[in-house]
Amino acid sequence: MTILVGGLQRLWAGRKGSARTLESEKADSSATTGGSVSQEPVVVWQAANPMEAQIVKGRLQSAGIPAIVRGEAMGRIYGFVYGGLAERDVLVPGLLAESAEEVLSEEIRWDQDSGESA
Repeated sequence: MTILVGGLQRLWAGRKGSARTLESEKADSSATTGGSVSQEPVVVWQAANPMEAQIVKGRLQSAGIPAIVRGEAMGRIYGFVYGGLAERDVLVPGLLAESAEEVLSEEIRWDQDSGESA
């Protein structure tokens, strides 16, 4: 029994050491990869369904703001279009969040006289 306990202690001590080295490696690698927290995606719109999310995404992309849609996988698999599983988040890079909110808060004007009369 003592041999087993001693072996487990050495094994556990080895894992602790490897966890420390992994943490130090993570710290070293983050210093060399660059980037910043401000580039993290930020939710700018919570859509009730996938169609609304795609419209918002398209509006942002037409303004030159990259956007992605995130939602539950089950909603996509089963094709839910309403309810909690159908909800989607529209995300943009953190630096462009204010610009995205401005674009989305602008009123859309529809030109009703766009057609030519014959």
